[in-house]
Amino acid sequence: MNQKALRWITGWILLAAIVLILIPLTLHIALGYLGIMAIAFIFWIAMIIDCLQRPDEGFPLEGQYEKLIWSMVLIFLNIIGALLYFSLVFLNTPHKDQV
Repeated sequence: MNQKALRWITGWILLAAIVLILIPLTLHIALGYLGIMAIAFIFWIAMIIDCLQRPDEGFPLEGQYEKLIWSMVLIFLNIIGALLYFSLVFLNTPHKDQV
């Protein structure tokens, strides 16, 4: 077998390996990221719902515009805003069964 034919066969084997191994692996990784994104989206929506249902007295500073400010933080900062809200408001206020 000459060098040109050997290179041609090797190239097709490499292309087949990429198509048959790397593309399904990439799809598997993408589905994992999709699951993480879905969990983050659900968490974000839950924090928005908690913020909108919480009375004005339920916020740490009990300010007049605190609900509006936190709503804007949640909407504009998305998951970062949800993490901030969770750590600064949700965890630091007592729940109804703890009062």
